[in-house]
Amino acid sequence: MSKSNLTDLEQGIGSEVDHFIYRVPKRNHDAMVRLTMRFAEITRKYETLHLIFQLNSAEEPMEGITNISKTILANQDDEVWMELIIYRDNKHKDEVAAKMRNDESMGQLYQQSLELVAPGTGFIMGGFSRLKI
Repeated sequence: MSKSNLTDLEQGIGSEVDHFIYRVPKRNHDAMVRLTMRFAEITRKYETLHLIFQLNSAEEPMEGITNISKTILANQDDEVWMELIIYRDNKHKDEVAAKMRNDESMGQLYQQSLELVAPGTGFIMGGFSRLKI
């Protein structure tokens, strides 16, 4: 990718990101896919970029780096998922958060998702601001 294309891509990405990591029992994979697709449809309606990833390896990548599956105590029956919701800026994030709080379907989806994650766990979440480097 050329430097100008990379710069255009970087500028098109928002400056605020909510990041969620969680464990899903393999037996709940299809149900969680359906649920996260519904959640993504709603967040995209609010003009966010919503990305969902599944960890593809539990191996240690190199000495001194721990695979994330170890930090959240995933076992062979679990999948590790990560979701990113990307907002244009902090104002947009606040606007979307207010809309989602008032959207009854979001509360229902959240309750359903708690039933699908690994027993005794929940979601690890962090809100990040993009550094301009």
